[in-house]
Amino acid sequence: MIFFTRELYLGYQPGSGWERRAEREWRRRRKLYNRYAEAVEPMLPTAVRRLCREGLHDAIVQSATREGDRVVLIVDATSALSRFARRIIRLTFRAVRGRPALARLAGAWWLYEEAHLSQRSRFSLQVLFHDFEWEIEAGDLTIDVLPRGRVLTVEMVPSSRRK
Repeated sequence: MIFFTRELYLGYQPGSGWERRAEREWRRRRKLYNRYAEAVEPMLPTAVRRLCREGLHDAIVQSATREGDRVVLIVDATSALSRFARRIIRLTFRAVRGRPALARLAGAWWLYEEAHLSQRSRFSLQVLFHDFEWEIEAGDLTIDVLPRGRVLTVEMVPSSRRK
């Protein structure tokens, strides 16, 4: 994370000893990020722009799976402070570069995200979770808002087994 760092997030919390200063710095960085986002937004996929605009603050990742160059996150946004509130969201990243760590994602509490251009791919999404940061570089993103009350189990079938 470049703009919304863990240090700043922790400083913003009650009892940190520098909440007021951190709050001022947070507002300053929010303005900087908004200007940065305006500059890079036209080069980002539509779904990435939507995700950053609507956010998933306080959502919880239910599962994270990978098959080849595709990563799928199922995110419970029922308590999220965002336009996705009261929904289950499926984020499908395609043309994923590298090996983004998935093992720690299930159960992780999503706080803030930043979208950046990437030298290796079309975009980089950086997420500040409650106790770690995560980054994924990909060529595209699809956001599916799943029907209310639907329990979803995702099974990634290897392409060699598909019919």
